[in-house]
Amino acid sequence: MSTQKNQQLDTTDAEALRSSKFGQLFEADRNRLYTYIYAFVSNHSAADDIFQETCLVLWREFDKFEIGTEFSKWANVIAFNRVRHYRQAQKKYQLGLSDDFIEEFSQNITITENQTVTQEEKWRYLEHCCSLLSEPLKKIYQNFYVDKLSAKDLAETTGRSIHAIRKSVFKLRKKLFDCVEQKLREASK
Repeated sequence: MSTQKNQQLDTTDAEALRSSKFGQLFEADRNRLYTYIYAFVSNHSAADDIFQETCLVLWREFDKFEIGTEFSKWANVIAFNRVRHYRQAQKKYQLGLSDDFIEEFSQNITITENQTVTQEEKWRYLEHCCSLLSEPLKKIYQNFYVDKLSAKDLAETTGRSIHAIRKSVFKLRKKLFDCVEQKLREASK
């Protein structure tokens, strides 16, 4: 009987420790996580809803989190999946960027603990970098990412080959990525 009570106490202690650890990690990351979500949807109401859903999933899945690893990276993956789910559910809501581009942007812009640049600032860097594009690349950005024309459609309307369009899209992505990375390096100095 006392062994069963000890096991119950151990379970209760473990649950309290888990709850405490989650609280510490979450509170330290709360504002950054909200900003990360908001950067994808640019809508406070949507960001609030996604943030609440993300919090629930983080708590529910916390036993899968490996203590000692980066909580913010783990939280970003969950938040990004909630954002993607939201965007799929809200087909009428368009950010002007394809899911592929948003995912690539999310994966390529790394967050380090020592970096004080917020996700919101990173999106401002992306907007700034878009403004620096040459007119032909701005046109491709508009047609491919905002208007969501396929490479085939762009090839037909411009008279260029699909290969040339894809090459231009690759060049566009590389220019934007390099520009944002440069801004991040400048900000971290």
